[in-house]
Amino acid sequence: MAYDRKVERAHPELIMMVLDDSGSMSLNMPGGSDTRAQWVERYAGIILKELLARSTEMQGDQPVVKARYFLDVIMYGSQPKVWNNNAEELDIGVAVQKFSDQGHTFGLGGNLGGTDAEAAFNVALQKVQAALPKANFKDSFPPMIFHLTDGESATNAEAIAQKLQGLSTSDGNILVVNAYIGTSTSLNYKDPNDFPGYVDEQDVGGNPDNLRLFRMSSVMPDTIRENLIADGIFPAIRANARLFFDVRTRDMLKHVIQVVGSGGSRQQK
Repeated sequence: MAYDRKVERAHPELIMMVLDDSGSMSLNMPGGSDTRAQWVERYAGIILKELLARSTEMQGDQPVVKARYFLDVIMYGSQPKVWNNNAEELDIGVAVQKFSDQGHTFGLGGNLGGTDAEAAFNVALQKVQAALPKANFKDSFPPMIFHLTDGESATNAEAIAQKLQGLSTSDGNILVVNAYIGTSTSLNYKDPNDFPGYVDEQDVGGNPDNLRLFRMSSVMPDTIRENLIADGIFPAIRANARLFFDVRTRDMLKHVIQVVGSGGSRQQK
C-alpha cells in the first residue's frame, strides 16, 4: 500500500486523538508553571488552526471551509470520555469552533483518575470501524490514531492497537502514533532538530512501558517522513522509524503534536 493519497475535500483525513487525562496530567511541565494538560491543549489549538487554514478557500471575498480533515477526540483516565458526546467525527471547521467555544480546551485537566489505555483504544477501534466504510474515508489517506500519555497504563492496549493497524483504506493501513510525556529512553538527541526517531528496540531501552508503546506504533510511511523533514518538524528523522516519540520538553511536545498534520502526499502521485 502506497500512502500517497493527497488530503483533499474529496478524500479527507480522519484524525483521532486519544489523550491521557489521568491525574498526573495536572503536574507541571518542566521549566514552567503550566500543567501538562494545558500545554497539550495549547499546542493542539495551534495545529487545529493550521488544519482549518488548509481547509479554507476564498470564494470572492469570503472564506469558505471545505473540510479536508475530520477530528475525533477520546480522553481517558479510569474510563474513556468522548469529546463530542459519542457522536460522529467533526469536520475541522466545526471542531475548531467547538474548541474555541469551550475556551480553547477539550476539557483536559487530569480529571479522569487512573490510566486505562485499553478501554480508550477499544473506543477508538469502534469509532474507526464505523468511519472506514463511509464514502469520504474509504479511499482517503488512512486515519491517524494519535495517542498521547504521560504514565504507565494499568491495562495493555497493544492487542487493540494491532487490530487498528490491521484496518485500512484503499491507500494504506491505519496509522497509530504514540507519544509519551516525561519518559526516558536510550536514544541520544538534543532537540527536535536532531531527533532521529526510533527504529528498533535497542533505541528504546529496557523500560517495559516504552517498549510496549514502541511496539504499538506504526512504521512511519515515507510520505509522512518526507513531510516532517520538508516542514522542519523533525529534519533528521530516519527511514523506517516508528511513529513513537518520547516527550522530554515543551518544544518536543509542540513538534510531536504537529505530526497529526503530516499525513498525505503533497502532490497527487
